[in-house]
Amino acid sequence: MRKLTLFLAILFVSVLCSACINNIAIQELNNKAQEYMQKGDIQSAICRLESSVDLDGTVFETRYNLGVAYISAQDFKKAQEQLKEAIKIKPDFADSYYSLAVAQESEAMKLLEDDANDETSVEVAVVPDGEDEYSDLKNISEQDAKILIDLLHDSLNSYNKYLELKPQTNDRSDVEAQMKYLEETAYKYALKYNLAENVGTEE
Repeated sequence: MRKLTLFLAILFVSVLCSACINNIAIQELNNKAQEYMQKGDIQSAICRLESSVDLDGTVFETRYNLGVAYISAQDFKKAQEQLKEAIKIKPDFADSYYSLAVAQESEAMKLLEDDANDETSVEVAVVPDGEDEYSDLKNISEQDAKILIDLLHDSLNSYNKYLELKPQTNDRSDVEAQMKYLEETAYKYALKYNLAENVGTEE
């Protein structure tokens, strides 16, 4: 499967002074978390950010940064939860949708790897005679194929929102190429597992 090429563009955002009126400790915790991230100590960064959320869960920068930290820790489900909370607080911040798309895509790819490595849970799809378009696809259960397709569609929608909010972004061609790959991957798995009704994206 194609590797993620966009992940390095995800960065922490600094906490604005206006967001810290209620508790200056939030800014200190976020700054410390950023220092830990730069040193590669992801778990310490997550601990600081979780403490910051406990103090005030309405600070956008904390939620966003915690989502980014969870992506670095490869805990993609928690990353999505935090990024969705960040989007509720500040829905027009384009990079939140980009980061969410990466988390959704990464969870989909992780599901593929985990399921394909667990041979006892794999239900091999029946491939029509003479068809080799599925040769590059991994054998996964039908249930996980449905989850995979949904995650890929969610990722596509998030990337679309990112481009909508940031139409002049320098990485537009890279994002569009990644979206094309995700769309093709979702389509192939839908065909392989007879899940044609799952093909397509929603606005």
